[in-house]
Amino acid sequence: MNIQKSLPPTFRSHYRLFLRTASAAVLHHSQAKRNLRERWRPMFDAGAQVTHELQDRPDDASPEWIRARERWLRDWNKRLDGTLKLLYTSARSRGLPHKVTRNLGFMIMYERDRIIGKLHRLPKWDSSAQRKRTAVAPKELKAIRKKQEEEQSHNNANKALDEVIRMAEAFSGLTLGRNQVIIRKWPSHRRT
Repeated sequence: MNIQKSLPPTFRSHYRLFLRTASAAVLHHSQAKRNLRERWRPMFDAGAQVTHELQDRPDDASPEWIRARERWLRDWNKRLDGTLKLLYTSARSRGLPHKVTRNLGFMIMYERDRIIGKLHRLPKWDSSAQRKRTAVAPKELKAIRKKQEEEQSHNNANKALDEVIRMAEAFSGLTLGRNQVIIRKWPSHRRT
């Protein structure tokens, strides 16, 4: 049985501070809080993973391996400090940092809605369709191609936006989170 050690108090403290600051940055709006948590969660998962690697390091770990992990954690802490400064400024003023934070939360919300909407558009299973399969009409084929082009266009726009976000992160020395949406629970109010 693999029992992991708990994370150090400083790491947990950073995470709690992030949660409080993110909540204040969006004026404690519940959906916006959840969006920001989802946006920055991969960053904390990566930090926790490296922290656990250092805690559970093998006895024969090379000094280079240890130094690389410690360097990564130092950089991670600096970026986290920059992120907390952005969120704190966003909570204190309604200027550009607040707009950036709000829009980062909206990006997660729109991406989640897009994924759920795409799943709702999937055709329902028709067991008799296999027996009476006919050729696809040109009109249907055109609609399918149009949907594929729209999806490709959206994916390209998302990739370009992610690249701009990464450049801003590198320039500013902070982390703006990732636009990864994981649907853990199917929203019951949207079922058809």
